[in-house]
Amino acid sequence: MAGMKVFIIFALAATSQAVHVSSRGATGAEQERSLLQTYNNQLGGSAKVTPVTRVVNLLKEMSKTLNKEQDEDQALFDKLTCWCNNNKYEKSGSSDAATAKISELEATIEMLTARSKELSTKIKELEAEFASDKAALAEASALRAKQLKEFHAMELDNIAALENLKSAIVVLGRHNGAAFPQLPSAEADTVKHAMKVAAAFMQSHHSDTYMPSYNAASGEIFGILKQLQDEMKAALSDAQKTEAARAATFAELRAAKTAEIEAGEKMAETKEDELAKTDMDNAEAKEDLGQQQAQLSEDQKFLKNLGNMCAEGDANFAKRKESRLAEIQAVSQTIEILAGDDAKDAMDTTFNFLQTTQKKDKRRNVAAAVLRKVGSPDLAMLATSVELDAFTKVKAMIDKMIATLKTQQADEVKKNDWCKAELQENEMTTAKTTDLKADLEAKIGELEATIKRLSEEIETAHLDIGNLQLELQRASENRKSENLDFQKVVADQMVTAEILAKALDKLATFYDEAAFAQTHKRSLLKQTPPVAQMEYKKSSGSSGVMSMIEKLIYDTKDITAESKKSESEAQAAYEALVADTNASVGDLTKEITSKTKSRAAAKKELSATNSDRADAITELENLGKYNGDMHAECDYVMKNFGIRQTARAQEVEALQQAKQILNGANLS
Repeated sequence: MAGMKVFIIFALAATSQAVHVSSRGATGAEQERSLLQTYNNQLGGSAKVTPVTRVVNLLKEMSKTLNKEQDEDQALFDKLTCWCNNNKYEKSGSSDAATAKISELEATIEMLTARSKELSTKIKELEAEFASDKAALAEASALRAKQLKEFHAMELDNIAALENLKSAIVVLGRHNGAAFPQLPSAEADTVKHAMKVAAAFMQSHHSDTYMPSYNAASGEIFGILKQLQDEMKAALSDAQKTEAARAATFAELRAAKTAEIEAGEKMAETKEDELAKTDMDNAEAKEDLGQQQAQLSEDQKFLKNLGNMCAEGDANFAKRKESRLAEIQAVSQTIEILAGDDAKDAMDTTFNFLQTTQKKDKRRNVAAAVLRKVGSPDLAMLATSVELDAFTKVKAMIDKMIATLKTQQADEVKKNDWCKAELQENEMTTAKTTDLKADLEAKIGELEATIKRLSEEIETAHLDIGNLQLELQRASENRKSENLDFQKVVADQMVTAEILAKALDKLATFYDEAAFAQTHKRSLLKQTPPVAQMEYKKSSGSSGVMSMIEKLIYDTKDITAESKKSESEAQAAYEALVADTNASVGDLTKEITSKTKSRAAAKKELSATNSDRADAITELENLGKYNGDMHAECDYVMKNFGIRQTARAQEVEALQQAKQILNGANLS
C-alpha cells in the first residue's frame, strides 16, 4: 500500500508538471527541463537522497518559479494598465478636441454658406443695377444724338436763312427809298428766296397774329427783312444756348452714369473675389470637417477597442492570477503531504518500488532515446515524460503533439501563402498610388499654369480698360478743344460777314445811288451843249471791289458751312468712339468676370488636388510602413519555410516511431 501511495504521488507530480508545461511558453519549458534534469541528477546521485526528498525539492523549485512568474505577470499587467490609462487619456482628449473642432467648423460652414448666398444675391443686384445704368446711358446717348442732329439741321437752315436775308437786305438796301426796281435775275431770286424764308419764319413765329400784306414799297420790305433778321438771330442764339445747356446737362449725366457704372462694376468684381474666397474657405472648412469627423470616428473606435482590450486584459490577468495562486496552493499542500510522517515511514519501500519499476520498463527508455535523437526541446521533454509516465498517457501525449505539429504545419502553409498574397497586393497598391500621385502632381502643374495665365489675362484686361478710358478722356478733351475752335471760327466768320456786308452796303449806297441819279438826270435833258463838258466819273473799279466783297461774303458762308460740316463729322466720330469704347470696356469687364470665376474654380480644384496628393503621400507612407511590418513578420517564415516544414515533418515521424515502439514494435 505504501508503494502504491508513492506511485500515486509521482503521478500527481507528473500531471502537475504537464499542466505547468502547457500553461507556459518557451521559458517555462526550459525551466521544466531544468527541473527534470535536476530530478534525474538526483536519481543518479547519493543513495541517501530519497525519491520523496527529490520530489519535494522539485516542488519547491516549482513554487519559486510560480511566484517569480506571478511577479513578472504582475509587472507586465501594471505596464498594460499604465498603457491603457495613457491611451485612454490621450484619445479622450483628442476626441474632445475633435468634437469641439467639429462644432466650430459646422458653425463656420453655416456662416460661410450664408455669406456666399448673400454675396451671390448682392452680385446679381449690382449687375442688374449697372446694367440698368448702362441702358439708361445708352437711351440718353441716343436721345442726345437725335437732339444734336436736329439742332445741327436747324442751325444750318437758320444760318442759311440768315445769309439769304442778309443778301436780300444788301440787295434791297441799294434801292431803299425808291420805287421797287427791276432787279437782275440773280438778285431777284435771292430776294424771292429771302422773302419765302421770311414768310416761313414769320408764320412759324407769329402764327395768326402776323399777316403781312403785299406792299410794293421797298422801304417797308427792307424794314420787315431787317426785323426778321434780328428776330432770326435772336432765335438762333437762343437755340444755340439751349443746345449748349443740353450738352452740359448730358455731359453731367454721362459722367455721373459712367462713374456709377464703374463703381458698380468695381464693387461687383470685389464681391466676386470675396465670393470666390468665401467658397474656397467653405470648401476647405468642409474638407477639414470631414477629416475631423473621420478622426473622431477613429478615436471613438480606438477608445472602444481599447476599453474592450483593457477589460479583457484585466479579466485574463485575474483568471491567471487565480489559477496561479491555486497552483501555488496545490504545490504547497503537496509539499506538506510529502514532508509528513507517513511519507517518511514509507521512504524505503518507495525506493525499492521505483528501482524495480525502472528495471522492468526498459521500453520507455528506448522510446525516450528515439525522441531525444530528433533534437527538439519539446520532444526531449516528452522523452523525459516517457521515462516517468505510463504508456497510455504518453501515447496520448504523442498523439496530441502530432496533431499540434500538423496543425502548425498547416497554419505555417497558410501563413506563407498569406504573406505572399499580402506583399503582392501591397506592391500593386503602392504602384497604383504612385501613379496616382504622379497624375495629381501633373494636374497641379496644369492648374497652377492655368491660374497664372488667367491672372495675367485679367491684369491685361484691367490695363486695357485703363488705356481705353485714358484714350476716351483724351478724345473728350480734344473734342472740347475742337468745338471751342469751331465756335470761334463760326463767330469770326459771322463777324467778318457782317463787316463785309457793312462795307458792301456803304459802297453800294454811294455808287449805285449816284449812278441812278446820273441816269435819271440825263433822261431829263432836252438839249445837248454846244461844247462838250467834262463829266465827273466815279472810280470805275468800284464794281470790281464790290464784286470782290460779295465774293468774300460768299467765301465766309462756305467756310462757315464747311466748319459746321467738319464739326458735325467730328462730333459723330467722337460719339462713335464713345460707343465703341464703352462696348469694349463692357466686353473686357465681362471677360474679367468670367476669368475671375474660372480662376476661383481653378484655385478650388487646385486645393482639392493638393489635398488628394497629400492623401496619396500619406497612403504611400502607410503602405511603406505596412510593407516593412509585413517583411518583419513574414521574411523569417518565407525564408525558412522549407526548412521548418521539413524539420516539423521529421518531428512527426519521430513521434510516430516512438508511439510504435511503445506499442511493442521493434524498429531496430
